[in-house]
Amino acid sequence: MLTLLRMAWRNIGRNPRRTAILLTTVSVGIMGTLLSMAVLWGMMTGMIDTAIQTDLGHLQIHAEGYESDPEISLLLPDGGQSILRVLDAHPSVVAYAPRIRSEALVSSPTTSLGLRLLGVDPLREPSVSSLKKWITEGQFLSGQAREAVIGRRLADRLNVEVGDKMVLSAQDTQGDMTSQSVRIRGLFESSSADFDKGSIFINLDQAARMLGTGSEISEIVIVTRDRDEVTDLQTHLASSLNEVEVQRWTDLQPFIAFLIESSGTAASSLYLVIFVAMAFGIANVMMMSIFDRIREIGVMLALGMSRARLLTLVILEGIMVTTLGTVIGLGLAAAIVFSLSGGIDFSLYAEGLNDMGAGARIVPRLNPIDFVQPILISIFTALIASIWPALRAIRLQPAEATRHT
Repeated sequence: MLTLLRMAWRNIGRNPRRTAILLTTVSVGIMGTLLSMAVLWGMMTGMIDTAIQTDLGHLQIHAEGYESDPEISLLLPDGGQSILRVLDAHPSVVAYAPRIRSEALVSSPTTSLGLRLLGVDPLREPSVSSLKKWITEGQFLSGQAREAVIGRRLADRLNVEVGDKMVLSAQDTQGDMTSQSVRIRGLFESSSADFDKGSIFINLDQAARMLGTGSEISEIVIVTRDRDEVTDLQTHLASSLNEVEVQRWTDLQPFIAFLIESSGTAASSLYLVIFVAMAFGIANVMMMSIFDRIREIGVMLALGMSRARLLTLVILEGIMVTTLGTVIGLGLAAAIVFSLSGGIDFSLYAEGLNDMGAGARIVPRLNPIDFVQPILISIFTALIASIWPALRAIRLQPAEATRHT
């Protein structure tokens, strides 16, 4: 086998131009595939991060029945104190925050819009969302009465600015309509257009007074150390707590979960197209190599080389040159992704990306498995593509092949 490997390596270098063409084909194909995957994973990661950092968190706990009918009357008693004790005892929980959530109508001097009303704890909320970091004008909630924070896009729709007053109207726990005036304390901008246009944040105490919830809350938002721990924590909380619903962010945003699952299919389709094209290129180059070496192959067969060893030699040549091209492609892709660690500016498509929650700047990302799969698939592709030229070689008759010119 060592002798065959040496012969295969020598044969690869005998025609530098042909070898360079095949290496270029393979490396460019691998590099293009990985860069496409890196941008796709970067967009998916951006969507996930935005969803988690807006108002989802990793997990949310609601009263039983809230998922099917999220009414303001379905609340967690006593501010969820019994739940908080369980959370404090679990090592995976990094932070949590209580909220009161309701649908509301906001009115400015020029227009009225329906949106999500969230009453938040101004001290705990920054630990479970990036709302405070996203403030671009004014300030975050301070805990004072009658103040609100809204998105820049919502402010534009309402034609208001920091310091202006608005009127909030919502249905309280008794089913009666209640209203309250608020003054805009700050404006935020996130990567999600829907979140910016459809949410208003006020202080938790203010929401409790307005909606009549007393000490009860709508939900508890939880952030864990790592997304991989979310499922285990959900299982633990579901078994430890009674009469509550524990939902992951994927349950709360099924569209994003669907996109993540679909990305695997998209990756497989991309790999299939690229590697089918590579297979034809490898087979063509290897076949040309066989035609150029018919006389040499005839001599080797006449000198006693078995057809099985000849078959192995040709296949080894295909695998070696393809593996070398794959390594070059992987290296180029890794270097480019590293150089783009600051992200790629897709401002031209910002509106569409923001609608998806991905943001206009996408940071390409590659996982370790993204380097393993192309190597395995390229070796398999080279094996399959080299069989046809190898079979053509072993069918040669020594007497005829040695007379070939």
